Amino acid sequence: MKRIIAIAALLGSLGVLLKLGTKRADVSARNGGPDRPAVPTEPAGDERSRIEERIRATYPEHLELVDRVLDRFGRNAILVERTDGLRGLQLLDRLDLEALYLYEHASEDFRRLASLVDDDAAAEILLNWREYFGLKRSDATDRKVLITAISRLNTRQRRASAAYPSALPLILSDPSGVTALIDRWEGDQDRLGQALAVLMCIDLAEGSTDLSSAVRTIDLYGDLALDAFRLQGLEGFATVHRFGTVLLALRDAIPLDQALIVLRVNEDYVAERLRSRSPEAIAGELRHVAAVNLVPEVGGSPSGLRLIADHGQAAERALRRVGPDAATVSYDHYHNISDRQEAVEAIAEYGPAALAMLTKYANHEGFRDILRRHGPGVIPPVARADASPEDLARLQEKDDRSTLEWISYAMTSFSGESGQAMIARIREDGLARVEELASADTAYYEFLPLYDLLHLGNVARQGYSPTRGEYAWAAVDAAFVIADALSLMSLQPHGAVAFEVARSELKAAARGAIKRTGREAAEETAEVAGRLAAREAAGEASDAAARAARWWIVRASGGLYETLRHTPEALSRLSLREATELARPYGRQAGLRLTRWEPLRFLKDGALVVRRIPPDRGLKYLVFEAAQAAVGLGAIHKMEEHLASRRPLPTASASGR
Repeated sequence: MKRIIAIAALLGSLGVLLKLGTKRADVSARNGGPDRPAVPTEPAGDERSRIEERIRATYPEHLELVDRVLDRFGRNAILVERTDGLRGLQLLDRLDLEALYLYEHASEDFRRLASLVDDDAAAEILLNWREYFGLKRSDATDRKVLITAISRLNTRQRRASAAYPSALPLILSDPSGVTALIDRWEGDQDRLGQALAVLMCIDLAEGSTDLSSAVRTIDLYGDLALDAFRLQGLEGFATVHRFGTVLLALRDAIPLDQALIVLRVNEDYVAERLRSRSPEAIAGELRHVAAVNLVPEVGGSPSGLRLIADHGQAAERALRRVGPDAATVSYDHYHNISDRQEAVEAIAEYGPAALAMLTKYANHEGFRDILRRHGPGVIPPVARADASPEDLARLQEKDDRSTLEWISYAMTSFSGESGQAMIARIREDGLARVEELASADTAYYEFLPLYDLLHLGNVARQGYSPTRGEYAWAAVDAAFVIADALSLMSLQPHGAVAFEVARSELKAAARGAIKRTGREAAEETAEVAGRLAAREAAGEASDAAARAARWWIVRASGGLYETLRHTPEALSRLSLREATELARPYGRQAGLRLTRWEPLRFLKDGALVVRRIPPDRGLKYLVFEAAQAAVGLGAIHKMEEHLASRRPLPTASASGR
């Protein structure tokens, strides 16, 4: 019985030992290598000295490295040398505590990196990116992707990465393209910095397609692409990326900064034109614009180049009269080509007054009708009548009105003229009738007694509707006739003569004052209409009102072309994030996704670490960082984007969970 109990106890003990051994083997396998004590045993003093002497004797050509590592890491260095030899010590020297972390928690990653340190360039890469490996301690997936990618670089690519550490994410995304670019521009550090800065602004999170496209742009256009980046930032580079063939064909016909603005502003037209025309043909149109000295006008409106192509000399005269607004108003409000032709000719002939009327009454069917029937001649009477309310308000505000101003105020107020009323009159009576009313010349017979009364009867006999102004002047005429009759009846002929002289002088002065005021108001109508549009837009949420407000604001600040000419000054004041956001919409149209400089968050030793680019750093900071011999915050952003594009996709089962 005792033997049976002893045998059972022995078998139970053996089972427990077997289970413990199996569990220890499983833990070792999960750690990625042979099981090691978390804290290596400390050899005795004499024994440790003998081990260190052995290590020094083993690597006599690396005594400085061995002494440095043994002095810093002690027993950990001894353990690393025991399992991984000289390569392990070299990696420990390069990555410092990060290598020790990998040795204890990810032995496979440690050995893969140790296999690279024989290459001086690879060792330099690890040294430069040591801090980033520290930030990636808890991210085994990204760390493995990064180590694998570095191990796949050839010697030439590793040397480029070692010389320009911030370019490593770019080289990992497009090894051959970026390395060749560095080789090409390495002799000019300023240019190389600009080229790498451009590439660092390209988003890598969705792959290397956009990066490779940007690299090809620099390869194809060289100094042209980099000069455009210097002048207009990322929008300038995107313009070369999109229209580089046109710029090459244009050569020096237009200064580069001006050509970039014209192409950037007229992008839709140029892109459409390139589908059916050659770059040389587009360059020919731009040369013509330069020859007729209309670069600022064409560069101030998205429809400027299209206007000249569609409407020729009339468009050129219109642009000279009112600038880029001629193109904007013509294409924004007059989509029918015949209506647009009438609008362009009206602007070419009457300038700001036509621009204001075409804008204000663009949606007025009556105005469009009289413009089609009578052409640009409808602009002056409509503009004069449209200015009457403003003129009336200006006279009303004056406290010390003269006699003539009192008469002008009374007659203008009584006549009730307005732009809409004039449009209706032209539509009903024709342009000839309105031109007769608006004639600036005063004939001698207008001063004859009963003229205005007879004129009123003649107007009615011809089938026209008399205006309130004609009624008013007829009333004045009747008053003077009555005064003449009373003077004659009282046998005072000299009184009648005096009344006739007064009537003639009064009519001449009053008519002249009203017409002069009307002309002055018509000349200011464009500004008045612009102010009214801006005020109306402030109280409306419609797209049309918002466009009107933007139009007036840009116009008041000198126009779009002048605004864009100050881009270099603005870029120097913008942060890196602001400069990128500014160029993002146009970059997207050009086929380039730009990076987002958001703060990065890492978890290191259980603590949150945030890395953000300071808000006072702009594009010049990125140019400087790209060519320096250290890893900056921009490079860390790019590495995060690159790794995001290379992370393995979740499996179907994992995504289902």
